[in-house]
Amino acid sequence: MVPYAYNVYEPVQPHWFYCKQVESKMVWLPFSILDSIQLEETFNSGKTENPENVIVCTDGGRYDVQLYDRTRTALYWEEDPTEVRRCTWFYKGDADSRFIPYSEDFSEKLEAEYKKAVTTNQWHRRLEFPSGETIVMHNPKVQHYEMFLVRMESREE
Repeated sequence: MVPYAYNVYEPVQPHWFYCKQVESKMVWLPFSILDSIQLEETFNSGKTENPENVIVCTDGGRYDVQLYDRTRTALYWEEDPTEVRRCTWFYKGDADSRFIPYSEDFSEKLEAEYKKAVTTNQWHRRLEFPSGETIVMHNPKVQHYEMFLVRMESREE
């Protein structure tokens, strides 16, 4: 008889992204795998006494990432600093062609709920959030729903 296969939770490996304005839209773009690994290793190192001063060189030395502030700054030309995120969870809106990373705080909440679902094998739970979003964890594939009524009410105001 084959023993029961227990669900094993494995945390996802984060990838780092930066936000950039393309035409009139803000788009999240991934750092290269090398830059993302370097950012993650620095993030996890905890060796520095002054975390607010940690800077990681990216894009072949053309940009610096201020890890504490989560900003990316061009070194050789004028450009507004852009937001940086350590990403593990993403969503895609109806009108979006790309996936958008959730904020780091929200991603931590989702990861905790996902871990609970995997380790207890309790799926089909509806997670309601104050923003009006509902996320249903049916199985290891997760569904995201936006509350239509909440969006309509905010347009009428």
